[in-house]
Amino acid sequence: MMRRFLLCLGIFLACVGSATPSLAQQRTLTIATPGFMYNGGLDIIAEGFEAETGIRTVVRYGGMRQVTDDAANGAADAIFLPADLMDEVMAKGWIKPGSRMRIGRSYQGLAVRKGSKVPDISTKAKFIAALESANLVLHSRCDEAVVAGREGCTRTARMITDMLKRPEFAKVKASPSVYGEGGAALARNEGDMAIQNISQIVMWDNLQVVGPVPEEYGMYMDGVAAVSGKAKNSAAAERFIRYATQPGTFPIWWSRGVDARKGQR
Repeated sequence: MMRRFLLCLGIFLACVGSATPSLAQQRTLTIATPGFMYNGGLDIIAEGFEAETGIRTVVRYGGMRQVTDDAANGAADAIFLPADLMDEVMAKGWIKPGSRMRIGRSYQGLAVRKGSKVPDISTKAKFIAALESANLVLHSRCDEAVVAGREGCTRTARMITDMLKRPEFAKVKASPSVYGEGGAALARNEGDMAIQNISQIVMWDNLQVVGPVPEEYGMYMDGVAAVSGKAKNSAAAERFIRYATQPGTFPIWWSRGVDARKGQR
């Protein structure tokens, strides 16, 4: 009888062991996002969601190409992307229909070191004048080469580089950071000002955000979210997107340079 009991116990434990990964999978949510959304407040919101719901929340933080790949192969349940890239993903059928939601408009901004004079950049003319007053304006490097399958130029770097090539910025003394982002270079005291995504400026204790680049220049990205068409935990993904877009999260996004009232849906 003892032998039979031990045999039954072994079978029971084996069944429990085989069921555990499935149960864990049901209680795990995977989110794929590029840096501008992660640094824009998604990191805080994901922690809050996990604490309130008990659903283990894993954030896959990487380049935009990686995020689109995660949408294609179902490696993530919830997908965050700029609106134009989400359009492409949706056109390929990689997103659950009707699940797309607006997150907000993420701005590039001007930074100075704390304690420095804060210029007025409320108009295009004042913005240009402020940049011209600096000995050196730093920004992220935009390399054309593609190394190891990765784009050598981030979208932020491309936007800033292209803007500074415009004729009205001809008198601005600007330079890409030798390594890292413009905000990081300014934090290392390598220049006087920096143009960078606001979410990547506020992470530095010794920097101050002057304000967003005047909106007429289009120096922003509209973030949106959707459920992956191959989501393993679709219900949790939908729940998370609702959580991330509720009115109570507005101060979090706003503090990182994301205006949840604006942007494409």
